[in-house]
Formats: sequence, C-alpha cells, structure tokens
Amino acid sequence: MPKHYIEISLPTKPLKNVDATIAAWSDGEKLGELKFSRGTVDWKSAHKRTTKSISWERLAELLDKEPA
Repeated sequence: MPKHYIEISLPTKPLKNVDATIAAWSDGEKLGELKFSRGTVDWKSAHKRTTKSISWERLAELLDKEPA
C-alpha cells in the first residue's frame, strides 16, 4: 500500500485573492496540487502542464455521487 504525504499552505488572511494549496505525494512522488479559492477548486497534476478547474457546486455533485 502506498504511503501518502501532504503539504498544506494556508494564507495568513481570509481567502480573497490568495489560494490555499495542498500538495499531495505518494511513495515520495508528487501527484499534484489542489488549490482552493473562493470560486473554484483547481488540480494541477505533477505530470501534466494543464490545470483543471471546477466550481464548488460541481465538486459537491461529484463527491455526493461517488460511493463512500
């Protein structure tokens, strides 16, 4: 089973124009970064150059559909 590790970067003030970031690692290899802002959640893969963005509402829909 892989060992997971996260690094969290939180702004020192309420989220306005500053994102909170979580970097995710698996067995020492960076998977990517989640960036949280007021309007969207962004995923930047460590292996691809593109960033995928979804709204908070869409994220809630996706998570509510998935089995626990």
